[in-house]
Amino acid sequence: MIKKILIANRGEIAVRIVRACAELGIKSVAIYTDADRHALHVKKADEAYNIGTDPVIGYLSAHNIVNLAVASGCDALHPGYGFLSENPVLAEICARRGIKFIGPSAQVIQRMGDKIMARQAMIHAGIPVIPGSEGNLSNVEEARRLAGRIGYPVMLKATNGGGGRGIRRCNGEDELLRNYERVVSEASKAFGKPEVFLEKCVVNPKHIEVQILADNHGSVIHLYERDCSIQRRNQKLIEIAPSPQLTRAQREYIGRLAVQAAKAVNYRNAGTVEFLLDVENNFYFMEMNTRL
Repeated sequence: MIKKILIANRGEIAVRIVRACAELGIKSVAIYTDADRHALHVKKADEAYNIGTDPVIGYLSAHNIVNLAVASGCDALHPGYGFLSENPVLAEICARRGIKFIGPSAQVIQRMGDKIMARQAMIHAGIPVIPGSEGNLSNVEEARRLAGRIGYPVMLKATNGGGGRGIRRCNGEDELLRNYERVVSEASKAFGKPEVFLEKCVVNPKHIEVQILADNHGSVIHLYERDCSIQRRNQKLIEIAPSPQLTRAQREYIGRLAVQAAKAVNYRNAGTVEFLLDVENNFYFMEMNTRL
């Protein structure tokens, strides 16, 4: 039974977790930088500790945060979203220090955060994926050959990417040759690794996400879907739930796919499985967010 949780986040999500803890009779511990010292989550939590003067760095120091959780007598840690929520290092340190990480295991975070590994896991589980490279591209010539085989347009993507960064649509070979080094550079700068892969571009897709919940006993449910098709620069602007694009049969089908995907990787806790729906009503797995 969890008795005390450190919330490794700030703002709205931290406030929500504090409220949930209060409803469950669990003590909550907030962290804050100097800039956040008057924030609502600091006032609402049972305890609060300062983690430095820099407005961001303190929230990204996994070792310091877990040390604080241990020192303050916490038996669990909630990462919220953003910051370290999809960083397997935080989950790994928690496991090593005897702190329960409220989220999936470090191994699952690592596996689903790597888009090539995630694709391979879904293919093995029988989940439809967008046609593309089986692994990371070794050079631009390999990208050119593969694009010629699957047909343009194609997408160049950072293997460890996210947040709309490290991604370029290429409508022809000239654009592919021009964008390849750019995507490699973006991947290196933004994610610390130069790995990129290639996928067929799904033209005018619907972006559908399914929220799932999984326990430690292998049970997984889905909480239906939301339509995230309205985007700017690969960033979602509006999310609509339920999706007005889906029929009842499609809604049931994509829910089953999301549950199947979560079970295939032994997922636990809350997560989001993202799909693309093409104009011919084919669903394709895109990625999984291993967090709220």
